[in-house]
Amino acid sequence: MFTRVAAAAAAVVALSGCGFKGAYSLPLPGGSAGGSVYHVKAVFDDVQDLVPMSAVRVNDVAVGDVTGITTVNDNGTIKALVSMRIKKSVHLPANSVATLEQTTLLGEKYIAIGPPEGESPTGTLADGARIEDNATGNLPDVEELFGVLSAVLNGGDLQDIQTINLEISKALGGREQAIRSALTQVDKFVADLDGQRKQIVRALVELDRFSGALRKQNTDLATALDNLGPGLKVLADERAQFTQLLTDLSKFGQVATRIITASREETIAGLRDLQPILGHLQAAGSNLPHSLELLITFPFPRDIGHAIPGDYNGLYLTFNADPLFCVLLPTPLPTCSAIPGSVGTRPTKPATPTTPAPTPGSPLPVPTPTLPVPTPTLPGDPIGQLLGEGLPFGLGGAA
Repeated sequence: MFTRVAAAAAAVVALSGCGFKGAYSLPLPGGSAGGSVYHVKAVFDDVQDLVPMSAVRVNDVAVGDVTGITTVNDNGTIKALVSMRIKKSVHLPANSVATLEQTTLLGEKYIAIGPPEGESPTGTLADGARIEDNATGNLPDVEELFGVLSAVLNGGDLQDIQTINLEISKALGGREQAIRSALTQVDKFVADLDGQRKQIVRALVELDRFSGALRKQNTDLATALDNLGPGLKVLADERAQFTQLLTDLSKFGQVATRIITASREETIAGLRDLQPILGHLQAAGSNLPHSLELLITFPFPRDIGHAIPGDYNGLYLTFNADPLFCVLLPTPLPTCSAIPGSVGTRPTKPATPTTPAPTPGSPLPVPTPTLPVPTPTLPGDPIGQLLGEGLPFGLGGAA
């Protein structure tokens, strides 16, 4: 019995001399990293109650364990340095991330390692690698969750919610119908927007296309904006001239208004006098343009080109010279009796009265103005009489 007590005391003394630090100094059994392994370290801001021999998992599969937890000074900030061993059969990228997670709400902590999200994995995580704190993280633990919940339940944020609810009730009190109508209008507005969804999408697509066109012309727009400054400077320098121009334009408007007001009656009268002319022009319709087309081929009709097959035109003319001879010859022809205005039937011209010569000493006679005696025109159609009756005038073409 004394031997056992002495051995136990010796063991205690030996442990004290070797720096015994409690249960953490005792080796723990178990672990997931059996066989060939490689060692990796990770820096965490806080590892909470993580202990050695905790699991290291990849996709919720244990591939290693935690071998030790120490502290490290990172620019004056104390952080946790976790040492791990991982099976060599597990290949991880060099930019892997480590997260402190928990199996269940009250379960054990473990380290989850995997490739980064949103980045392409690069390289291979080698033995002795170190994952810095910018690639590590931890989840909120149960203590923090219960602490926040306790603050809410003790009146921290619930008081604010109660105050907000009370103020909303006061604001809506007595306005239920108006609020209901507003909600109905909002519902109708949203329904209309949903009904015009295709148009809205098309408008957004066109706006995107317009933005793309503007982006392609970014250089031209920048050049235009750069040149806009000198142009505005020129306008600013000519401000006095522009002001004078606008002043003169205002005076001109006043004068024009006064003139238009003064000549209002004359203008209206002129327009009224112009109304019959315009009415006749409107009544002429298409006759006036068609008649003006004759000016191009005067004195021939418009379709004279269809009557001339070549470069010449045949003309058949019957000329009766009897009326001409009956008028000009002193001796009438036998056929002149039937022609009015010929010799023997023409009126004689009255004699011109003579004025007697004045005698000496007698007063000069006052000249009496003589009125012109109208000469009667020949009755009938002299041109028709010259050309003969029937006027057989025809156009004919020869091939």
